[in-house]
Amino acid sequence: MNKKASEIRNVSSQIVQDLLDSILRGELKLGSKLPSEATLAEEYGVSRPTVRNALMTLENEHILEAKKGAHGGWYVCNKDLNQVAIYLGRYLSLSLNSNQINSSHLLEIRSMIEVKGSGLAALRRTPEDIQAIAAALPTGEYLSDYEYHSQDIEFHRRVAEATHNPMLIITVKATTMVQELYAMTSPAPESLRKELNQSLMDIYQAIVQQKVKKAEEAMEIHLGYYKRMTADIHFDL
Repeated sequence: MNKKASEIRNVSSQIVQDLLDSILRGELKLGSKLPSEATLAEEYGVSRPTVRNALMTLENEHILEAKKGAHGGWYVCNKDLNQVAIYLGRYLSLSLNSNQINSSHLLEIRSMIEVKGSGLAALRRTPEDIQAIAAALPTGEYLSDYEYHSQDIEFHRRVAEATHNPMLIITVKATTMVQELYAMTSPAPESLRKELNQSLMDIYQAIVQQKVKKAEEAMEIHLGYYKRMTADIHFDL
């Protein structure tokens, strides 16, 4: 790489970092429009292609998006909680597939977050939250393994939503996305389902009764079954 190309690359990287810093500091709000390419080029003393390269780098990372039309230009992506959770969940899933993260790591973080989270849900739950959690309890005698896992995942997400903590909600949605990786093939035998159903009911009742410690203990027991079910699973998809 010649000196000029190296300098252009360094300036482009600097523009990327400056824009990221502005977003993180809140100077550029989610959904806001950036200055024009010409304005940024003049500000940095570089060509518009150099600026465009920086903007496209952030576009590839789903931080910026280009819009056309009368109000066209570059905008900061306005992501909601679900989009953030999906992005994080995909990253975790890829990390599992590349052996950077294993099921034990996943269980540790879920235990730290969901045990305390269930206690927080017991404190903060609303009548609507209780209704949503109840609706997510696994029902039916003839659910496939995948259907059963899917309902269990929905239950965990509803408990997280009852905390009304956006960070906790995002994390639980992301980690349960990873759970979907083994939901297709991991068996949930009838004998184990009875224990799982009881532990889920214990969590639900503790949240209804606003018994924080009991909710946390019930969630810890429930995640212990999760550990048993995934002990022999290797994420080599």
